[in-house]
Amino acid sequence: MKNYLIVPVLTVTLLTACKEKKDSKKEEELKEPPISALSIIKGQLNHLDTSIYEVKKFETTGNVTDSTYLKQGEIRSLAEPFLSLPEIADEKYYEKYTEDRLIDVQQNTLNITSISKSDTAEVQKQIIIISLSPTANSTVQSIFIDRYISKGDSTIEQKLFWEIDKYFSIGSIIEKVNQPEKIHTTKVTWQ
Repeated sequence: MKNYLIVPVLTVTLLTACKEKKDSKKEEELKEPPISALSIIKGQLNHLDTSIYEVKKFETTGNVTDSTYLKQGEIRSLAEPFLSLPEIADEKYYEKYTEDRLIDVQQNTLNITSISKSDTAEVQKQIIIISLSPTANSTVQSIFIDRYISKGDSTIEQKLFWEIDKYFSIGSIIEKVNQPEKIHTTKVTWQ
């Protein structure tokens, strides 16, 4: 009488084990979104909006550099290339990127690199460097973003760099058909 129960019990056990294996495989496939560089930058700008730092802008075109002091309202407009970036940590974007994490023991940093799987994506690469500290909280140290924008017959390559609590810079290489490329750099510093 007990022998007829063995087959159904083994079948249920086998099916349950297979289901658990499938569920754990699905969990492995779920990928964490990249860290949001955009939210870090917005936090920096909010801090600058309420600070009394002396803010200076350096603009370089070719071999000529000009510098000026900035008013509070001018900082956000200069940071517009950062603010207009697509948020690659957003659900509709992050599956289109691969992410590598590398600890640099000599520099005591964690480098998180997100690279686009597509050559046509606006954000091609994003690198977030986090300083590691055994005695204090780890903090984001800097952000680098490689951006490409195509407009008609021209292409703009932007190298965006943000050093947390110190400065940001925007390097633009503008290429137009049948014209020499133009290089323009803007750097905004505060302390």
